[in-house]
Amino acid sequence: MKQNRREDYTIESGPMGPIGESEALIIRANRNCGWNRCLFCPAYKGLTFSRRSVNEIKHDIDVVRRIADMLNEASFHLGLSGSMYREVLVNIIRDHPEIYETAFPPTGEAKEALCTLNNVANWMIHGSRRVFLQDANAFQMKSDEMAECIRYLKESLPTVETVSCYARSRTCAKKRSDELTDLKDAGLSWCYVGVESGSDEVLSFVKKGVTGGEHVDGARKVIEAGIGYAAFIMPGLGGADGSEKHMVKTVEVLNHMQPHEIRVRSLAVMEGTPLYECFRSGEFVPASEDQMIDEIRILLEEINFDTVIETYQMTNVLFNVKGNLGELREELLGTISQYKSLVPRERAERRLKRYLSGGYLDFVKRCGRYDEQLEELIGSALHALRSETDSLESVEEAILAIKSRVIP
Repeated sequence: MKQNRREDYTIESGPMGPIGESEALIIRANRNCGWNRCLFCPAYKGLTFSRRSVNEIKHDIDVVRRIADMLNEASFHLGLSGSMYREVLVNIIRDHPEIYETAFPPTGEAKEALCTLNNVANWMIHGSRRVFLQDANAFQMKSDEMAECIRYLKESLPTVETVSCYARSRTCAKKRSDELTDLKDAGLSWCYVGVESGSDEVLSFVKKGVTGGEHVDGARKVIEAGIGYAAFIMPGLGGADGSEKHMVKTVEVLNHMQPHEIRVRSLAVMEGTPLYECFRSGEFVPASEDQMIDEIRILLEEINFDTVIETYQMTNVLFNVKGNLGELREELLGTISQYKSLVPRERAERRLKRYLSGGYLDFVKRCGRYDEQLEELIGSALHALRSETDSLESVEEAILAIKSRVIP
């Protein structure tokens, strides 16, 4: 009997999972980020960009097909009719020690193989419909090679309906229209772009490497090719002094771009990023939580086209929603208005509660980022809320510190 080789059941994966694609199979198109200079982003610092070959990507697609067949066979053998339960994975791990070992926790190559198994199983649990191409900018692939890989993916995994990726605005703008049309015809469904801001001043400061005009040019080319376009924007990126201007300019750019979705990711000044060092030195003064809420209000009020609004990140304090902006606008503005009608102490209490009991702090603890310093800051914030005379600055300090550790 032929011995299974671990490399035939393992695919590459990058350091950052795709936001909003928890149901997707993850296929790595290239490694890390070719730009990697944004002050606010911790994901790829210290890592080197490199391209993956078509053969490497096709190998990973073949591995997925092989594992999917193995999972299906095990499920039917257990009488589960193709359903994916923990029992199926346990059975496979137990029956294939040459791939997964039996030691716990797994390490090295065995750990990578187990991550691949979980990746494929999760994809199958959710209907085997979505695929995301990692890492930060799949559009850095040559267009013909990217199209070839997507076609091979769709041929090898015929249940796939949606293929998405991250891209940069400048890369989108440099693509020819016929290249984008070919990618659409191959099966590319969505392109997710970190727009972050429409202000050239803010974009320059955070070293985004793009202008508001290039945001518009790139978006229009992708949208005209028939590819779905989701723009990530970042309330707070203009800092305390430039808060309103940052969002006004961002809305102006969005109204010219007219993306299919706007995804709101309020700023967290993360430890280990250059922006955190700018904060420590005083060069960057973070916008307050209330200022970021005001920025979201400007966004909701001033967007003048039909789009989907999505706020699925825990740095957004008041609501996590996804839906048509026209249908949600008044409800969300009402939530903001109700919040703003509270006295400062009540608003501060609501904000802190969001981070302490909404799951954010639990995530910080699970990641091993909770320490005595953070505990003291939270204690000071709680004491300030109980006092009628203490300043509320400690509440803002505690929230900023919680957010600086990790983003759920």
